[in-house]
Amino acid sequence: MEHNTRILIVDDNESIHEDFRKVLVHEENEDHAALDDLEAELFGDAEDSPKNETLDDILKYKVDSALQGQEALAMVDKAAQEGQPYALIFMDVRMPPGWDGIETISRIWLKHPYIEMVLCTAYSDYTWDDIVEKLGSSDKLLFLRKPFDAIAVQQMALSLVKKWNLGEQARNYVKNLEKEVQQRTLQLKELLTELETKNAELANTNDQLKHAALHDALTGLPNRILFHDRLEQAIKLATRNRTQFAVAMMDLNGFKEINDQRGHLSGDYVLKTVADRIQKTLRDSDTVARLGGDEFAFVLPTVARESPEIVLEKIMSAFVEPIVMDSNGEKINVGASIGITLYPDHGTDVDTLIGRADAAMYTAKRNGSGACMYRDSTGEAAAG
Repeated sequence: MEHNTRILIVDDNESIHEDFRKVLVHEENEDHAALDDLEAELFGDAEDSPKNETLDDILKYKVDSALQGQEALAMVDKAAQEGQPYALIFMDVRMPPGWDGIETISRIWLKHPYIEMVLCTAYSDYTWDDIVEKLGSSDKLLFLRKPFDAIAVQQMALSLVKKWNLGEQARNYVKNLEKEVQQRTLQLKELLTELETKNAELANTNDQLKHAALHDALTGLPNRILFHDRLEQAIKLATRNRTQFAVAMMDLNGFKEINDQRGHLSGDYVLKTVADRIQKTLRDSDTVARLGGDEFAFVLPTVARESPEIVLEKIMSAFVEPIVMDSNGEKINVGASIGITLYPDHGTDVDTLIGRADAAMYTAKRNGSGACMYRDSTGEAAAG
């Protein structure tokens, strides 16, 4: 904003307006002797005294007049709306029949608190205490006693207009700074939101990668890595609590023929259907995994020694109903061979339990018995 030199004179006496204009308004071709005198009074006469290079510009005041307080408020409002506010108002105290100067200042400051004010008063007007009581103590209010001194008016105009402009610069600086802070804060919030989104996407991607690393892509069941981890955890828990659990290995009977005769898509459909059925028969604490091909493995916690048959029956129930092929509605009967071992009776480590359950499964497959419990008394598997 360029230097603001707008001044408003508010007085019900029109001759007072002319007096102010004679003091404040100078024609372009007017002798600047009076200005030089004022400048000398303000800055000194020494040749090396600092000079304000824009003094002429500062003293080119734009002076307007209002005869009543209501008119003054309307002019101040309009000037502010047009973006050309008044920097200084010389306000008379007595302005019958409307508002007096104090009432007018009070109303103007309610909406325009930064305007500099000079209250022009005679000794018979309000006392200082009366004025402070109504307007409060403010550094934007000065008093000019009547009759006026031209130099005093010029000094007040020069200093208060300059003060208003410096204050406006400071206010604009703060406003721009606040705006910049808001913009930076908004940018930071946007960056934080973007970062949170990226972190969520990264976490989701990591979860997907972790899931893919530990689960079978076709059936969604735990893979060999996760199965071994679950089995190790089951061993630790059973050792600490001195409990028993079962490990089972299962192959599908005739699965190779299904793949060879009907194709891999049909084979995949059979595997997914078997996986879904088995999961529905087991508890949440049980683990069923696909180790590869048509090979499945189980960890079945808290299984009593005398109840493996119940576990086997639950697993085998998944094969009672034929599988209806999704492509053509053909029904395929699929069977399974299962071998089962018990911890700690048949082994106390991962490899032993899996190896003996696998051996029992092949015995069941060889004998066509469906299921086989490992027998550690002879070291061989026997058909169940």
